[in-house]
Amino acid sequence: MKILKTLSLFLLAGICLNTNAQTKEEVPFDPSIRHGVLTNGMTYYIKHNEEPKERASFYFAQNVGSVLEKESQRGLAHFLEHMAFNGLEHFPQKKMLEYLEKNGIKFGSEINAFTSFDETVYNISKVPVTNEKLLDSTLLVLHDWSGSLSLTEQEIDAERGVINEEWRTRNTPGFRVSEKVWTEGVMQGSVYAERMPIGLMDVVNNFKYDELRDYYKRWYRPDQQAVIVTGDIDVDAMESKIKKVFSSIPLKKDLPERKDFDVSLDGDINFIASLDKEIGSTSIEFIVRNKAKKRKGYDYLDHEILKNVVSYILNNRYKEQTVKKDCPALSVRYSCSNFIRPLDILGLYIQPKTDKEPESFEFALTELLRFVRHGATEGELQRAKLSIKNSSLSYLKNKDKISSDRYAQQIYEHFFIRNPLPDVMREVNYTVDHLETITNADILAYMRTIYKEEDIVIALKGSSEHTHPAKDEFIKRFEKVNAQELSPYTDTTDDQPLIAADLKEQPVVKTTEITGLDARRYTLGNGAKIIVYPTPHDKDRIYMQAYSPGGSSLLDRDLLPSADVATYIASQSGLGSFDKIALEKKLAGTDTALELSIDELSESLSGNSTKSDIEVLFQKIYLSFEAPRFDREAYDLAMESFTKNLEQRQKYKKSILQDSMSLALTAHHARTLVFNRGFLDRIAFEKLENIYTDRFRGIDDFTFVFVGDIDEAQLLKLAQKYIGNIKPDKRTEKYVDHHYGPAEGKTALRVVEAMETPQATVNMIFKGKMAYSFEHRLKVGMVGQLLQKACHDVIREEEGGSYGVGARALLNDIPEAQYTISVGFDCNPDMVDRLVKVVYDQVDKLSDTIDTEDFKEVKESMIKARKEAVNTNSYWMNVLTSHVFYGRDIHTLDDYIHAVNAITPAAIKKTAGLMRKNADVVEGVLVPQN
Repeated sequence: MKILKTLSLFLLAGICLNTNAQTKEEVPFDPSIRHGVLTNGMTYYIKHNEEPKERASFYFAQNVGSVLEKESQRGLAHFLEHMAFNGLEHFPQKKMLEYLEKNGIKFGSEINAFTSFDETVYNISKVPVTNEKLLDSTLLVLHDWSGSLSLTEQEIDAERGVINEEWRTRNTPGFRVSEKVWTEGVMQGSVYAERMPIGLMDVVNNFKYDELRDYYKRWYRPDQQAVIVTGDIDVDAMESKIKKVFSSIPLKKDLPERKDFDVSLDGDINFIASLDKEIGSTSIEFIVRNKAKKRKGYDYLDHEILKNVVSYILNNRYKEQTVKKDCPALSVRYSCSNFIRPLDILGLYIQPKTDKEPESFEFALTELLRFVRHGATEGELQRAKLSIKNSSLSYLKNKDKISSDRYAQQIYEHFFIRNPLPDVMREVNYTVDHLETITNADILAYMRTIYKEEDIVIALKGSSEHTHPAKDEFIKRFEKVNAQELSPYTDTTDDQPLIAADLKEQPVVKTTEITGLDARRYTLGNGAKIIVYPTPHDKDRIYMQAYSPGGSSLLDRDLLPSADVATYIASQSGLGSFDKIALEKKLAGTDTALELSIDELSESLSGNSTKSDIEVLFQKIYLSFEAPRFDREAYDLAMESFTKNLEQRQKYKKSILQDSMSLALTAHHARTLVFNRGFLDRIAFEKLENIYTDRFRGIDDFTFVFVGDIDEAQLLKLAQKYIGNIKPDKRTEKYVDHHYGPAEGKTALRVVEAMETPQATVNMIFKGKMAYSFEHRLKVGMVGQLLQKACHDVIREEEGGSYGVGARALLNDIPEAQYTISVGFDCNPDMVDRLVKVVYDQVDKLSDTIDTEDFKEVKESMIKARKEAVNTNSYWMNVLTSHVFYGRDIHTLDDYIHAVNAITPAAIKKTAGLMRKNADVVEGVLVPQN
């Protein structure tokens, strides 16, 4: 499922039951996907796809997950996933990762895996196809994953610590309260409730080696596996390779059946109070549990389309209601999804206003029941159809830009659940046609199958330190809503034009070429600059960024909190004569996005649209300058939401460290903003509009950059009409550099907090001055990548001290030339001092010794990434904005490759040495009490 799956994610909904079953006819399988089953039972899928060019993605899908574990094996499915990167028959120890990384394929972003209840999936993505040996070796890795993991005792023991750290990292307060809802509520009555994929650390730490090997032999077998290759490959040749490599894998006899598991429904209404002292805010979930039904053919497609229509309408209703002052909920989200294979759920996810838990629950349920009984208005139905239709058609226009990884993901979902997998054109055409047939009667019938007054979970998630309403209060509200008469929904629309004024095209007074690119700069009569760069990289999509120097650096310190939220409040208020909801209804079916920001050094706009909706984007730009809105109700709602976020953040232990780091990195400069009660108290509604209009006053100080599938003549006319009519101010601003940075030398922060799960967090920042140049920027970036690899190898692989380490280095020239090295990780508190020393040791080591193989790997990875990036609009937008706003030179791909290849280990040692010598360091550590 391609477009419908995409729309499901967009609409925050998943798979659920459906009643609009018209036919049992099979949907033709995508003919561009070669597939088959080998004699040993292994399935394979191959698809030629050229996004990205000269790359292929290899996926290995296992119809095996944690649900198949015995009690004594809880966590072994996930443990095996880790072991697949720690020794194979043809790649002992870490040789597999070393080989792939030598070819520019990075662990984490391009080599990864996941384990869930029912499946395990591995991937090696963006493999260069010009290297035939590399393709063969990648297939050999998948071959070894099937049944030839080494599983040595040494590697098993080393990985126990890594998985403990993964559990420690994931066991957040939010996860703990959700896990209780899942295991005691949603999945109750099933083995799934006892098989969370991360497992039990007692099992992870103590299982016998043969227990893991036994699980591997029982379940990793070809009849439960699929090889998936998508990319810029010869399908016939790849099929021949797959048959040769994988057919010899034996399928052992007398293996256990791979059973499907069920969930029993008890008919009850279950209330769960899932409380944790580290949770700051309250949320409520209302969940209806239904047995999942296996739908085939066009029945499946019909259900997906109807599900998307319902999700669009209901979520827009909740958005419309929750912006009202008297609504007891800050937000409500509706979804219908397949939670686990045997279970579909209808869910309402409610963020109540303070002390309004029962009232917000009643409100959300009332609107759901209103929809169950009366369905949609004609206006709502038509807006939903138009929006989904246009999204589908846009997807079809851009089908050549669907990535190979995206196709692989759709294929493995088909392998697991056997959902239809038609080609994009057939699916979109069917979607567009079928949308027209959907009526309110279909919606009402559908809702009757997914809503019922039994098999319900009502969950309250919040702080154990607060008093919350009891179960009886929620049950009483539930019974009240189900018993009462509800009138149909009233839909209101505003038919006035978005812009009433008759705008005339204003002249272009100057045109210049951008040296090095087929791009032009047009200056309009009001002084606005328009840069246009047509590209072939993303069909039917146009991207825009605009900047004006100045930003909040020009504002008084007391105005900074208000400036920080001014554009957000404006976005929540609407544009012109339309409030936010009226504007969304007015523009239903269009596909545009526009965001304004007041940053420290500039004010900016960022947006995008389809080619057909580009005029709407220009209209939004015009209104953002000439007719912004600041509604008091939108402000009050935003402030309440900020307050709720603050309550949650104050319970989040890492935020205390983050705030301390922010202050230390500016030596407690008076202009440093920290999100706390004082920050909120300094926001003033009366100041917002003045700040906004001051920063976005004068179009003549703005430069707009447009990149994408552009009809240049049409775009220029729209710019002349809309941007050309925005008033100039005849002022030229520059930002003010307030010169703040960390104190000289080393600043050490140690934050001590009580924690449910003892965990240390380390953040280390190195800052210093360095002359900016293209070559220096490359060297600094290379230092960061080498440091990332070194810290990963020692901290995770050798010490088993962390699940993941992040390290990077950047060189910027705005507001001054300065480099930054940042390193961060979570770890066992008992190891924190040792691991902090590891970081310093590795930074120091780079100035003395550069591992030759690591150096080659980093170069290869940088060149590979740049070759992929030049085929994206985001890359060219960054190139243009860097050139226009910061004066940086435009470099070709050949320039980049030549510059990277010219860098020597000696040059990196020198750069690393200067960075370490000249750096001021902020070392932040969060540790638990005791």
